[in-house]
Amino acid sequence: MGRDEKILEVAEELFFERSFDGVGVDEIGKAAGVTGSAIYRHFEGKNEILATLFDRAIDALLVGLEAPRDDPREELRHLVDTYVEFALAHRRLAGIWEREHRALAEPYRRRYHRRLRSYIGRWIDCLDKLYPGWPADRLRTATRAVQALLVSDATRSGAAARSSDVGPFLADMAMRSLDALNKHGDDESGSSKPV
Repeated sequence: MGRDEKILEVAEELFFERSFDGVGVDEIGKAAGVTGSAIYRHFEGKNEILATLFDRAIDALLVGLEAPRDDPREELRHLVDTYVEFALAHRRLAGIWEREHRALAEPYRRRYHRRLRSYIGRWIDCLDKLYPGWPADRLRTATRAVQALLVSDATRSGAAARSSDVGPFLADMAMRSLDALNKHGDDESGSSKPV
């Protein structure tokens, strides 16, 4: 394993266990077997390390995606299943991605949002076909809520040993929760879905 890889592996573990703000460059260096200052030969700093981990998370998520399905229900199930697989296969990475997105500094934040936009757009397009009439911001909220549900168990500390049915269980919960978009009439905010 190269030095870059070792630094990223250690940072992933430390950020997951203690948060981005709870870990310093010197601690990462010590755990990776280098001085804190030596990290700067590999990365511009802690922010670039976090950005690289975010890139890896998006890459891991996109790897499982296939071409969009014609049937929006099948497409939604594919999106949900792929997200669950990502969360379970890359538990620490998913946890960091879920919890630390606000810690991402510029210019890395801009790059991250650019990469994420098309992926989230795919969810919103799918939801719009299945549940027409909702504004894009409400579909974005639904997407974010479901994604948080799908990584919830995978990102808990000490949750490494889980039963084999947790993925399908979370995927079924996600699909059922999205059926709330079938609701007609007023929601809690007073806005209403077109009927």
